[in-house]
Amino acid sequence: MLNAFLLHHRNTNNVGDLACSPADYFDFGLSAVAAFGGPVPQTERLIMGGGQIWKSCIRTQRRHASRAKHSILWGVGIGPQALRSPEYAEMRESCSLIGTRCAGFEDLGARYVPCASAMSEHFDTAPAPSRDVVMFAHGRYSNDIPRLAGTPELSNLDVSLKDAVHFLASGETVLTNSYHGTYWALLLGRRVICIPFSQKVRFFPDPPTLAKPHNWQKHIGKAQRAEGALEKARALNRRFYEDVMNLS
Repeated sequence: MLNAFLLHHRNTNNVGDLACSPADYFDFGLSAVAAFGGPVPQTERLIMGGGQIWKSCIRTQRRHASRAKHSILWGVGIGPQALRSPEYAEMRESCSLIGTRCAGFEDLGARYVPCASAMSEHFDTAPAPSRDVVMFAHGRYSNDIPRLAGTPELSNLDVSLKDAVHFLASGETVLTNSYHGTYWALLLGRRVICIPFSQKVRFFPDPPTLAKPHNWQKHIGKAQRAEGALEKARALNRRFYEDVMNLS
């Protein structure tokens, strides 16, 4: 029997989805990692996450809960509507631990556990800022954002985690509409201007400055930072890992 079987979005070119599995940062003993939708072997711990995978978690738990001694959600996006749904009550009943990347819902039994990608060594080797502004664009939702001439730009698609983190670190201010671009820039202590295309960026404990496509430039040099965010995110993930491994 495996000590752990971990599921997350793997059949993708989105660096955020590819980098969000705790399997990349923690030792779970005899373990395996897979994409959602396939068979689940007998395992002590079925760990799902992170990412915007709530519905995949529900489907997997309904089909395969009997294969695992403990089911765990780690850094999963679970918004306020989902947290008040019958499906969430069902998952609370059947999962040993639920950790969500959405902060502020502990009263609903949703423990705040930010994306495990905070544990990456690339944050420790990130360069100092060398540009006033950089743009980290979601590869599918960025056409309506007016560009500022001369601003370096990188997509969240077909890029490595190292290159993404180091690019974000190069800017004093980061403009982004990507969830992980926002998260990683906050972890790096950069000023972050986020142009949201969904609600998921609204649940950081230290939120970015939110802007609209037509007015983002007025926030350059004045946007919010999240002091100490990297250390906090790592501490929360380490604590959750300990709780996962202490399940008996």
